Amino acid sequence: MPAPTNTLLIEGSFTELCEELAQYIDVLRKDEGSSIHAEVLPLLEPLRQQEQNGEEPSLQQRDEVLKKVVAAGAVLNSAPEKEITAAYNLLVHLIQQSSDPDIFLSRICTYLSKPVTSSPQFGPMLAISILTTVFNTLSPSDSSRYHVFLAIIAVIRQSGATSAYEALKTQLVVQLKNWLATWELDEDDEQKLHLAIADAAEAAGDSQMAHTHVVEALQTIDASEASSKESRELAVRALTSALSHPATFDFTPLTASDAIQALRTSDTSLFELLEIFAADTLDTYDDFVSSTPLSSISGGVLAEAGDALQTKMRLLTLASLASSTPSRSLPYATIASALRIADTDVEKWVIDTIRAGLVEGKLSQLRSEFLVHRATYRVFGEKQWAEVQGRLFVWRRSLEGVLDVIRSERERYTRELQQQQIAAQAAEEGAAKGDKKANGDRRRPHQQQQQQPREVDLVAGGGD
Repeated sequence: MPAPTNTLLIEGSFTELCEELAQYIDVLRKDEGSSIHAEVLPLLEPLRQQEQNGEEPSLQQRDEVLKKVVAAGAVLNSAPEKEITAAYNLLVHLIQQSSDPDIFLSRICTYLSKPVTSSPQFGPMLAISILTTVFNTLSPSDSSRYHVFLAIIAVIRQSGATSAYEALKTQLVVQLKNWLATWELDEDDEQKLHLAIADAAEAAGDSQMAHTHVVEALQTIDASEASSKESRELAVRALTSALSHPATFDFTPLTASDAIQALRTSDTSLFELLEIFAADTLDTYDDFVSSTPLSSISGGVLAEAGDALQTKMRLLTLASLASSTPSRSLPYATIASALRIADTDVEKWVIDTIRAGLVEGKLSQLRSEFLVHRATYRVFGEKQWAEVQGRLFVWRRSLEGVLDVIRSERERYTRELQQQQIAAQAAEEGAAKGDKKANGDRRRPHQQQQQQPREVDLVAGGGD
């Protein structure tokens, strides 16, 4: 699989390596047709002279040699298993010395996308290994990587190698977004790449990855091309994939597509089915199917998906019930009626809906109800905004009630604290007065004893 960029280190001049490869191709061809070596030898002489004279070899003359060598390169697929990688690496090394490697790399990718006849068992892995080497020898910004990557995907799809697909999937998750930004592909090339990935994923049994990239391919369709035959086919493929895939419940990316909207006139029944899955319930779906059999829609592409569609519709119906219930409490009887199931099957369907990520909540067997904690809105319009507004109003009133309780408690606590402080202050003042009085009583006898000698002295003084 693609990895950090590296280089091929092959010793020898361009003329020496070209002559060697031409001779090797002649050996593989076993004298069938003209000799490639004989054809390129006259073209190599001027280049050899330039190399000997220390001059810069002519790129135009190199291209003339490579045209003949690359044209005969398909025979490398019949090379012995131990030699095929080295032979292709040599050819790639020579191509990188041309004036425009892209011209020749596309031919190499075409060859490697075909069976390796010398190794039917290990041929696909050899081809993937060679293409990966080519991919990694190119600069990350080189748009040629796009064509090489397409060839890698094609080989993986044709081979059905599980390990190779898993390695590819890892690279797609980590690198694809950066590659697309770097390569600057136009809409057609980007669509081609997404569809190639979708085909490989489908061949590997990865329906989720396949659906993801079909939708990505759908997004590349320009509004002006939305009604074309190719766009219609892709839109039908994306829509039927979304409807039948058990893990796809969000149809918003599809309804936003111009190509999907164009189905309103070209495939009326299929588009109506989309609208039912996007917003309606099981009752509407059953009425639709009874009047419009699935086998009659778009060539019967959904004919075998009846059970899967009904199962998904039940899950979506339960999600709608949960999201539109003001009390957040759903009785089992209400669920059983809406889903047209027995009361004993309610818990099973609720659990399945929770697993699908559409709702969260708690089952109460004692009260035979489902307590909804969270529910997914399938559509979000005026009705849903009104519901949200109502719930926000109730929430606000609840918060106001809580704030009133908190405010009352805080005021009561403040009053009690003030009363306690006043009482404590009064107690302290009372205690202070008591201490002062006691101290005064203790000081009076002492003061009298001090005053008596003075009076005696004054009397005595007067007598003298």
